[in-house]
Formats: sequence, C-alpha cells, structure tokens
Amino acid sequence: MSFQGIAAFVRKNLVIAISAIVIVGSMTLYLIHKDKKSLLDSEIDQVNNRISSMLKNIKNSKGLEEDIESIEGKIEQLNERMFQAQELATNYNYFFNLEDETGVKVSDLKQVGIAEEEVDPKKRRMPKPVVNSYEKIRYHLKASGNYTEVVNFLRKLEGGPSFYRLEKFRLAKSETGDVEELFLDIAFLMLGEKVS
Repeated sequence: MSFQGIAAFVRKNLVIAISAIVIVGSMTLYLIHKDKKSLLDSEIDQVNNRISSMLKNIKNSKGLEEDIESIEGKIEQLNERMFQAQELATNYNYFFNLEDETGVKVSDLKQVGIAEEEVDPKKRRMPKPVVNSYEKIRYHLKASGNYTEVVNFLRKLEGGPSFYRLEKFRLAKSETGDVEELFLDIAFLMLGEKVS
C-alpha cells in the first residue's frame, strides 16, 4: 500500500483515522506519565494530612490561654512545695516540725547533698529536657520513738506537702528497759528547686 492509498483511506474514514490518532496519543501520554500519578497521590495525601492537622490545632486552640494560666498556677503551687538546697534552716525546720507533731526524737539530721542521676548504660535514656528546674536533695535522718510515733512520723513524711522518696531504711528495737523503743535510720530524697 502506497502513501496515496493510505491518504485515500484516511479521507474516506476520517472519523476512524482521528480516533486512532487520539488513542495512540493518549496511550503514549499514559505510558510517559503513569509514574507521576503515584507521586501526585502521595503529595495529595501529605497535603490532606497537613490540612487535617492544622484544622485540629485550630479546633483545640480554643481556651488555650486559660489552660496556660491554669498550668502556670499549678507550677507556682508546685514550686511552693519545693525544698531549696541552700536554705538549710528552713529545710531542717520542716523535719523538726514533724518531730513536734509526731513525738519522735530526731537525734541526727544531715543534708548530705544533691543527688546525681545514676543512669544504667544498658537502659535507653530519655532525651534531656531543655531546662532542668528541679534537683533531688539527699538527707540522712536518725530518730527514736515508740512504734506509733515512728509510724506517724513516716506517714507525715510520705503524705506531707513536699515530694519525698525513700532510699534506705533501717529499724532497730531497743533491748534495754521496760519501754519498747524503736530506732529509725533512713536516707531519703526530697525534691528541690534548682538554684539558677
């Protein structure tokens, strides 16, 4: 078939010829751009996720100022409960007030120092906070009293306004005399505010 024969066929069947050209062109475009469709779908999903996140943030931001004020109030209350490592008289007075309330006799009280974090290298560490506002203050206390006084002292220490964690505990009973007396030897941590 010569070129003139093809041209005559196209003139007779113009619709079929145009349709064939459109089909061939469409298939060519599809084959060239078929990979781009998945990329566009991925980008559309990312944009939809961003829009969804923004809408959630806008929805949840209502009342944010009140929440911030509430949190700042709670932080102030928390800071009022903190020990100050440099205020020895105030800190010791806290324990002597417990002594008066419970009836135990404190024979030895020492603020040993600031507790350093001991991290096990095998454990996964959490990222360090931007600002570390708190520290653990270590104390060592020896006291004596009867069973009820000692138990009340420990309950007041645990349930008091300051945050406390017991590290070491030793209790001994007096073998002399008719009155049963207990001797308490404890080491504990109190949460304190870091001096800036």
